[in-house]
Amino acid sequence: MTKKIVVIGAGISGISCAEFLRREGLDVTIIDPVSPGDPKQTSYGNAGLLAVSSIIPVNSPDLWYDLPAYIFKKNSPLSIRWQYFLKLMPWLIPFLMNSSQNKFLKTVNFLHELTHDSVDQHFLLAQGSKAKNLIKTGDLAFLFKNENEFKNNLYQMKLREKHGFSYRIANRSELIEKDPQLSSNYNYASIFSNQGWISSPGKYIREISNHFSLNGGKIIKDEVVDIHDSFVMTKKGIKFYFDKTIVCTGVWSKKILKKINHYVNLESERGYHLFLKNVNYMPSIPYIVNDQKFAVTPMEDGLRFAGTTEFGGIDAPASEKMIKYLRNGIKKIYPTLKWDKEEFWMGHRPTLSDSLPVIGKSELMNNVYFGFGGQHVGITIGPKIGRIISDLVVGRKTNILLSPYNHNRF
Repeated sequence: MTKKIVVIGAGISGISCAEFLRREGLDVTIIDPVSPGDPKQTSYGNAGLLAVSSIIPVNSPDLWYDLPAYIFKKNSPLSIRWQYFLKLMPWLIPFLMNSSQNKFLKTVNFLHELTHDSVDQHFLLAQGSKAKNLIKTGDLAFLFKNENEFKNNLYQMKLREKHGFSYRIANRSELIEKDPQLSSNYNYASIFSNQGWISSPGKYIREISNHFSLNGGKIIKDEVVDIHDSFVMTKKGIKFYFDKTIVCTGVWSKKILKKINHYVNLESERGYHLFLKNVNYMPSIPYIVNDQKFAVTPMEDGLRFAGTTEFGGIDAPASEKMIKYLRNGIKKIYPTLKWDKEEFWMGHRPTLSDSLPVIGKSELMNNVYFGFGGQHVGITIGPKIGRIISDLVVGRKTNILLSPYNHNRF
């Protein structure tokens, strides 16, 4: 039986791998340069949605039609830092090529395999910890300006329905009955039941990590800079020996894998949020706002507006343009909303060029495993990734075909 495990990365995928492996009776250590739940983690700043029905990748066949408008619109949920454009091309061209109808439908199926039971997977992960109190369940509404806008998205809605996610339609009168502050800009919605969300993503990660530590797991604050089959080297010059190593380092995984001669076509989709604290009004359920391309999530300490996509690499500072976009969007949804304090955040969604994560065992190194690349559904599928990696490490057969997520597909 494998005894010592190191998990590199303390975000949702890393903490899930570590906790499930700890429950197998293994000696598990997490190494990350920041503490679990730190604002520098991507897992901290997401929309918090456990969106089991979010099986539609960004690179859908409609992308070719929508992309010019997104790029050249003055007020757009998509932004590209043009000085980064040439560096983006090796990822962008395959990303666009993967939007063909045939590849799109395959991706939908493979995402469904990971998302469909996500709420249950989160309850399983949070079992025995205070984190379970932060998991909320209920409806999720896709908001549209009108019925015509909904009809323009009907194909994707029907595709979700085909995969078992039924929805009901709500008109303006039903929407304002449940949400009287909702602006007249939004008059139609498709509402999915049996969804979930996390009421404080950063706190959720911290509570799971606390449970992990209290029950024998170890967390080391350091940065892994090199991986070998039986040990890892850290930035502090420490060599740690382990039986198995699991890489869950999000967008930074590309750099680590390059050192061990693995190539993955990974790029940062820079996402933003505005978190409004002590708001004078709170909706009862989360929304995905179709025209704005961001989510609105009621949380423990306020209301979070999260989404948008910016391409500019890992090192560039946050963009005032994207902050302004979110501010304008809030006014369109809740024109009378007031708040005392706000938090602005930018983080890096790890997105592969085919919109699928990397999950599984290295084909070049006997004792190395990968679990990263959750793109827009990272918080949703983190526990599922943890369960799969746990099964692989202990030699248990997984109930999912892993070839679509293999690192060598690039």
